[in-house]
This record gives sequence, C-alpha cells and structure tokens, in this order.
Amino acid sequence: MPQTSPTPGLFETIYTTRALRRFKPDPIPEEVLFQLFDAAIRAPSGQNVQDWRFVVITDPAVKREMQAWAEESWKRYQPQFAADPAAIDALPRTKRLSLRSVEHLSHHLAEVPAIILVCGLKGRHSTPGGSTFPAVQNLMLAARALGLGGSVFNLALRRDRLHEMLAIPENNEIYCLLPMGYPTDKQGPVRRKPVKDVVYLERFGAAWEFAAKQPENGWQDRWVARDTPLNGSATSP
Repeated sequence: MPQTSPTPGLFETIYTTRALRRFKPDPIPEEVLFQLFDAAIRAPSGQNVQDWRFVVITDPAVKREMQAWAEESWKRYQPQFAADPAAIDALPRTKRLSLRSVEHLSHHLAEVPAIILVCGLKGRHSTPGGSTFPAVQNLMLAARALGLGGSVFNLALRRDRLHEMLAIPENNEIYCLLPMGYPTDKQGPVRRKPVKDVVYLERFGAAWEFAAKQPENGWQDRWVARDTPLNGSATSP
C-alpha cells in the first residue's frame, strides 16, 4: 500500500482528518479500496439493516461528465467568485483556502482517481442518511489512516442522471459523492470551536464547567505532535 508514514493511532486520525480536494493522479490499488469499504461497513445502522451501497467511479467518460456538472454548480454556488476568481484572494485565510480547494476540485474532478457514490434504501429509515453517514465517516477516517484524502463533494450530484448512468435502482437514494485519492495537500490538526461553545449541561445554553476549564483547542496536544503544521500551504479546514 502506498503509504510513507506509520499508520496514525485512532485519536491522531480523528484530530487530523481534513477535507482535502487536490489529488495526485496515482490510482488507488484495489486492496486499499477494499480496506476502505471493509472499515466503512463496520459502522452501525438502524435495525442493523446495512442498506448502504457504494459505487466506485473510475470511468474517465463518467468523470468528465461529472466535472461539467461541477463546473456549472460552482457558477451557481459562488457566482461572484466564478465571475471574478481573483476576488477569493481578498477573503480571510480559512475561507480563502476552503473556496480555492472547492474551485480546484470543480475544475479537476475528471482527474480524481476515484469518486465514491454513497446511497441507501429510500424511505427505509425515519432519519434519511442517519444510517449511512456513520459509514461515510468510517470510510473517511480509514482513508486518512491509509494515506488517502477526500471530502463530501456534492457539486457534481445530478441524481436523475447518475441513477440512469450507473443503473442505480429507483428504491435507492443517493446521499453524497466522495472524491478520493492521494492528496497533494497535507492532513493536520483542524481548527474547531471549543467544546465549551457547543456542548451544554442538562439544558440548552447551560455552561458545562469542566469544559470551560479546558484548553481552547481541547486535548489535541495529547494526540498530535506540537510540530505538526496546523495548515498546509493550500489545505482546506
């Protein structure tokens, strides 16, 4: 498996998994893909139905068509920046990096080694996607551990066309697309709001005193080396 560093531990993986959208052209070996999905399906699902289904898309013609959709969606998603890409450079760093990576992927989707389509039975669960996205998170964490990167990227999600092109049954709902590959950007610690700002004790809005006493970046330093760069040269948050 093409991996240049030791497999990170569980908590290091969680604390350093980024949404990455720039990739090398190297194909993903089948044994690596298999490990991704073998990890993904260990996730829980409602009533243990395990109705998640994944389609691995590597066909150049299909990816080219998906890129055309993504380019059109980018124009609608961020029309001001599609019309004037240089305007992105005036944004705050975190937003600038994120938008630049989305812009890049929109115009280079056909070059991504593999695009994973995730779907599940339509109407099978009371919370749509609630029994599918745990598998997606398992897959993303496994990708990080294996030296891969990716993100949820739905700018190329044309459900009707994908159902037709990929022969997806009508009783299956498409939830997301995951472009995957060996990233050119870096994994690394992610910036997040502190626990004290998003977790309450007993009632919504009630402060949790223990959390308020913890560092702003939580316990990240317990699991991630201090010399690990917080941002790569072009990494997204």
